[in-house]
Amino acid sequence: MSFPTIVYKCPGDHHRAGGTYSYRGAEDSEAFGKLLSEGWFATLPEAIEGKAAEAEDNAAPSRGELEAKATELGISFDGRTTDKRLGEKIDLAIAESEG
Repeated sequence: MSFPTIVYKCPGDHHRAGGTYSYRGAEDSEAFGKLLSEGWFATLPEAIEGKAAEAEDNAAPSRGELEAKATELGISFDGRTTDKRLGEKIDLAIAESEG
């Protein structure tokens, strides 16, 4: 890699199709490494993908995931049990098992 170079992060101040991004210069490999450790990416596509992965990590569990965890913990539920209520039951069962 040649320096100086640019690193990217999403979201940011600059507009692109489907979102926004920021960019910053890195003068040398030390600055480049520091910026990468702070959440910047070497390319814009990597920054966009990194933002998507972060969103997936922070997404609420799906109904299937809730049901699997409830079954694992021995929690009873049926089709009338809301996702919110099932999540509460799971949280309570986990807290009781840890306490």
